[in-house]
Amino acid sequence: MMSISDQRELRARMTPLIPPGLTEHIDRVVTLAAALAERHAFDGVTTERLLLAAQGHDLLRALEPAELLARAVNSGLEVDPVERAAPVLLHGPLAAEELCAEFGLCDLWVLHAVRWHTSGHPDFDDAAWAFFIADKVEPWKVEQWPALQSVLDAAWDSPVQAALRYLELNIERGESRGWQQHPMALSARRALSD
Repeated sequence: MMSISDQRELRARMTPLIPPGLTEHIDRVVTLAAALAERHAFDGVTTERLLLAAQGHDLLRALEPAELLARAVNSGLEVDPVERAAPVLLHGPLAAEELCAEFGLCDLWVLHAVRWHTSGHPDFDDAAWAFFIADKVEPWKVEQWPALQSVLDAAWDSPVQAALRYLELNIERGESRGWQQHPMALSARRALSD
């Protein structure tokens, strides 16, 4: 198996596996992640690694909930009760496994960023938060939820502050709709608030 080392190569291999609308979302995330990387200097994380995470993050997003749950159980992944109730939350951890096993992309930073791209993670660095934000505030999502514009605006100054703003908005929206909160999102918000 040839190891993937370039975002364009990963895109070429992923495109036949995912629906066109999801490919378009990923392309928008990659574009925004590249712009944020150009705006900010990230210690120890190259733009290419950031773009690999952006490209690979939704590899398994189109799978049905039952298949996501079955794959998680079969792979021995520990499934949180919130993930069991909303299996879509498993697409990041499973994509990280798939990227390494099937695509040869085993960069630990990339895999960690992909694994936790839905909730964020307390030990994310600035580059991981920039990728996280690119996924959350790409143009279509801002159009669907205009409150995200404030997150995008903050991202140009500080991906970390933008991530905190996003987590606060999303947790508030979830609470108002009765959604269970992923424990890692709550931990990430606490870490960013300190």
